Amino acid sequence: MIEQLGQYRILDHVGASGVGDVYRARDTRVGRTVTITILSDAIASNAAMREDFLRAARAAAAVSHPNIATTYEVGEDQGQVFLATEFVAGQPLNTLISGHPLNPRRAIDLAIQIADGLADAHVQDVVHRGITPAAIIVTSKGNAKILDFGLSAWTGDDAARAAVAAQPNDPRADTFALAAVLFEMLTGKPARAAAVNGMRPGELDAILTKALAKNIDERYESAATLAAELRAVTAVLDERAAVSEAAAVQVVTRGRGRSSTRWLWLLALAGVLAVAWWLLRSAAF
Repeated sequence: MIEQLGQYRILDHVGASGVGDVYRARDTRVGRTVTITILSDAIASNAAMREDFLRAARAAAAVSHPNIATTYEVGEDQGQVFLATEFVAGQPLNTLISGHPLNPRRAIDLAIQIADGLADAHVQDVVHRGITPAAIIVTSKGNAKILDFGLSAWTGDDAARAAVAAQPNDPRADTFALAAVLFEMLTGKPARAAAVNGMRPGELDAILTKALAKNIDERYESAATLAAELRAVTAVLDERAAVSEAAAVQVVTRGRGRSSTRWLWLLALAGVLAVAWWLLRSAAF
């Protein structure tokens, strides 16, 4: 195993992708943990493929957003072409779902974060084209991080790469994919347009129907618009929650008030009985 590439000290081998071998490493200059991907010989030795990969990697490196795993460097050392990216600790979204629905409020919040990241990249003409639950890491703080931005056509297995290649290089392909991810978060199942009606909360029906439209021209024109629509839903959910909480507090308060009144009557009655008993006893003597 290579021990050093430029300023990066290799710590351990963590896996492989369609691009090449993936390692966890330490950036010795700034003292942070990074992910190092060493380009495979099959790509590095093919001039056209290498150039295409480097072009995509440099475009991804220009995108900076809290919900996108940062690309720090596209470098070359010891005859190896490598990519240094942010090491994201957390749980893959597909593992988090595992066939079970997430809390709707949490699912929508994660979708908003992903949409925000996509919107920022789209402004810079960078399209992911591979948004799936497996391409999202959820950190321990509940933040969504998009992986492999701009490099999805180079990662995964042959079937995954073929699926990405079939996607149009259009931002609306990303909004469609995000809507499919949101559907899966809400239901625990892969998205099916026919099953959109009856979503909970119901305000998502129209949003998902539009975002998952087969005709690309009928979808949301931008991820920013989709994010705004989802934020409107969260505002409604938060208002409902506040009303429900206030109603619950009122019921408890009323209950306590009735209980207090009963105790006052009982105490008063006990006082009257005590006085009566004392008077009767005094009269007896």
